Amino acid sequence: MKLFIKQNWKKILMIGVLYTCWSMIAFLFLVALQGRTLTLEQFGGKNIFWNFAHSILKGTVVYYLLIFRIIIPSLERKDWKKLGWQTALFFIVLTLYEYIWAFHIDTPIVLDQHHTTVRTFVLSIIMLDVLILLVSIFAAVLMISNEMSQRKAELEKQKLKAELAAVKYQINPHFLFNSLSFIYTKTYRTQPEAAEAVQLLSEIMSYALEDWGELGTVPLMSEVAQMQKVIAMNQIRFNHQLAIQYHEEIGFKEVQVPILVFVTLIENAFKHGDLTDAQNKLNIELKVTESQVHFLLQNKKKKGIKEPSKGIGLSNVKKRLDLMYGSRHSFTIKEDEQFYSNEITINL
Repeated sequence: MKLFIKQNWKKILMIGVLYTCWSMIAFLFLVALQGRTLTLEQFGGKNIFWNFAHSILKGTVVYYLLIFRIIIPSLERKDWKKLGWQTALFFIVLTLYEYIWAFHIDTPIVLDQHHTTVRTFVLSIIMLDVLILLVSIFAAVLMISNEMSQRKAELEKQKLKAELAAVKYQINPHFLFNSLSFIYTKTYRTQPEAAEAVQLLSEIMSYALEDWGELGTVPLMSEVAQMQKVIAMNQIRFNHQLAIQYHEEIGFKEVQVPILVFVTLIENAFKHGDLTDAQNKLNIELKVTESQVHFLLQNKKKKGIKEPSKGIGLSNVKKRLDLMYGSRHSFTIKEDEQFYSNEITINL
């Protein structure tokens, strides 16, 4: 419960403040329209403060659940079926609560003698529910649109930084690839494995330097091909002594993923992992369906002195995933004294 409040208190407070302001404006409008005495009677007379507090609390909870727990997640996933049944169930529960509050808690009455009152109540509740739903959808769409604009602006900002960094630190790609081509030609006959490693390195660097648009996304199979090249190059580097278990289950290929996200995590495993233990292999799993991309990487930690690292690659992966997918993804890191794992889930 504490974690829930910590993660959501700003959203709850925002809705509470806005709903309180709206309720006070509505109350003052009714006072001006029909008089203070009648309005106070409608709001419960002596119990006005209790009823007003109950209304604020109920409205805050209703709008929070509708906007942040039902509508926004469904709109982001484009799951219209889920949105429909969750909204219907929510309003059924809300109507039952309103019914109990109106006729058994706030102002108890004998229902058999007040059929007209009940019919009026049901009609007014239906109209109110429709209004609440429309307001919630409008607010949710507005928030999603604003978040998308912020993400796009941040992505463009990050792209500009990357381009500036590339200008500052880059070696002329033509010089680099010409040099690699020269080394490949010279070693092809005498050292075929070294030549193959040079060729793989050239292809990986070409892939990394290619312009993939403002979002920096690539076809899934392109990223998979680079993952396999990185694995093959490192096997050559360590004389095929690495214990690696790679499994992929790709049921849907028409997916775009952020460039080098999976490759970066695999490179980290080669840099910091002990990959020579046959009992604890580097485990790489990729499963893709029409609705989800799931990537799992687990490795045993290398003992002794660690290679220096600023964690830039991992931080970059986190930030890009967050900017591109927001609540539609999860990126989990688990580690103990012996083992380390990364898990990425992207809901399409």
